[in-house]
Amino acid sequence: LQWDDHEVTNNWYWEMRKDQDERYKEGSVAVMAARAMRAFHDFMPTRRHLLEQDRLYASFPYGPSLEVFRIDMRAYRGPNSDAQPTTLSPEFRILGANQMAWLKRALEDSNATWKVIASDMPIGLKP
Repeated sequence: LQWDDHEVTNNWYWEMRKDQDERYKEGSVAVMAARAMRAFHDFMPTRRHLLEQDRLYASFPYGPSLEVFRIDMRAYRGPNSDAQPTTLSPEFRILGANQMAWLKRALEDSNATWKVIASDMPIGLKP
């Protein structure tokens, strides 16, 4: 199961507002995202992190050969931008510092032959 932006609104980020869009009764995307996250966890068979109940990123080993790493590219992202970055910077964050540190550590610590990263968006930098 993968969290996507359509549970809230297209290309959302926490600071986004929808006050001017009459289709929405709630203007705060942060409120909408919190509600969507709760509904996602309530109705999807996800394993919840003991200390961070709303956290979606996790890893799932399947025997000695495969480990799947599910990342969350929605809940930790910065505001949308027309810029096309060629280097990593906090301004264009998508994973957030804690999730990025977890992913690096988890990939390094995994003994699986095959490591699959499950993402709802393509990952890459323009050359």
